[in-house]
Amino acid sequence: MRLLLILPALWFVVTFFNTGCNSGLPPQKPQIFARRDSGAVGDTIIIQIYTLDPEDQMVTYWVEWGDTTVPQWSYFFQSGDTIERTHIYCTPDTYFIRVKARDIDRNESPWSDSFKMRITDTITPGS
Repeated sequence: MRLLLILPALWFVVTFFNTGCNSGLPPQKPQIFARRDSGAVGDTIIIQIYTLDPEDQMVTYWVEWGDTTVPQWSYFFQSGDTIERTHIYCTPDTYFIRVKARDIDRNESPWSDSFKMRITDTITPGS
């Protein structure tokens, strides 16, 4: 009778600790895409971000726009989904945007490659 009581508890312990064999793996380095690499002061700049989490966990993104904007973690998104983020620059300059991702276990990816964005003080055609 005691063996029957111990087996379910042993199964729970083995299952609980064995399911975490891949835990701790961070998302892959995010990729940044954009339709254009320049704009004007006041334009809405749109970038797309993509990453995969090896454990298929939800991911959140930290976007540094290269200006004085204080970054914050985004909402969570499904691993593998391409998401859009928008930003408006107030000063003409060349900015370098970079992104990192974090999964629900707080494992962080490496930084993305920087994406160069040139902002002018004149209106850009097509904006």
